[in-house]
Amino acid sequence: MLQLDGRSVDFIESGAGPTVLFLPGSFSTPAAWKAVQRLLPPRWRLAGTSLLGYGATSDTRRPDDLDMAHEVAAVAAVAKHLGGGPLHLVGHSFGGTVALATALSGEVEVASLALFEANPLDLLLSAGEPALHAEALTLSRRFAAAVAAGEPDAAGLIIDYWGGAGSFAALPDAVKDYCRRTAPANALDWPTCFGFRAGPADYARLAPPVLLVRGALANPAMRAITASLAAALPGARPAVVPGASHFLIASHAADCAGLLGRFLAEVAG
Repeated sequence: MLQLDGRSVDFIESGAGPTVLFLPGSFSTPAAWKAVQRLLPPRWRLAGTSLLGYGATSDTRRPDDLDMAHEVAAVAAVAKHLGGGPLHLVGHSFGGTVALATALSGEVEVASLALFEANPLDLLLSAGEPALHAEALTLSRRFAAAVAAGEPDAAGLIIDYWGGAGSFAALPDAVKDYCRRTAPANALDWPTCFGFRAGPADYARLAPPVLLVRGALANPAMRAITASLAAALPGARPAVVPGASHFLIASHAADCAGLLGRFLAEVAG
């Protein structure tokens, strides 16, 4: 753990070489990337942190201030601790959205982006999918109400939305318990994500190469978001992991590590 800019921030680091900073999704810590990292060749300096409200990372958001800038500030503080840039930024799910926001902010020098089922939900509108946007918004509000009411398995609404019916029930007990404990942070993640209103024109100005990965079993919202990003990002390199859904970095770690290792080797030279 680090104390950066007056806040506690989760931090792990290993290895030497070009810096790769991993951002996990909601309900996660840097441990989410361990299975992928173990399979990467030992030529990288691997660093990881948690998003706001997870692991040791303090949540600086308030109910009346859920701006994405809070997430970006935490990532920028870690990047500064790592020596600035350029660095390779890797994100899963909401961590992928935070990675995109960080790259767009200009606060971190980004050499490349690797996004695994990144979910900038506002893109559903520009993608011509208002029904999918409305479905996700309704779910987020139902989830927030369930968390506020103290429903013990409210997190299952979110896990099953992204991963498919039964995904929450199939998780190890320790993971389910962590999801239950951090459900209030996830209830804030949704309005933060919906409030991040970058459109295709914004993504079109991102110059770094981008590995854009989704699972073959991704839900309709993720398919639409990924397709929109692929069309907008000039350096996009789309990839689909067979047999995988949203939690592919755990269920298909070898496939994800292969895609990421080849991408990093190519863009880092």
